[in-house]
Amino acid sequence: MMDIDTNGTAPQARWDGRRVLFEVQHDMQVVPCAVMPVVIRELAPGPCFKTKDVLKCFMAARSRIEAAVHSKLQRRTIPYPTPLTVWSSDLEDHAAAIRMAAKLDS
Repeated sequence: MMDIDTNGTAPQARWDGRRVLFEVQHDMQVVPCAVMPVVIRELAPGPCFKTKDVLKCFMAARSRIEAAVHSKLQRRTIPYPTPLTVWSSDLEDHAAAIRMAAKLDS
């Protein structure tokens, strides 16, 4: 398993051979999460096929991925499945929720 140092700003992300594992804080809980490389590639500018590149691309997109995780967790009940897997549809659902909230505010 390969880890990437996040300079202390967030828990480490790690590659388990098929997905990136990471943790988020939600409602005073640490929630283990996972995201597949194909999802990361949708967000990443540039190549991310090697393990090191996938982790770098994940770090570049981490804030968007974590925002989708929080959005997904708000629609779920405890206990959460672990790890909570982030799919492309979760990113799309989060973006749609933001657009809808913006329309309601205007």
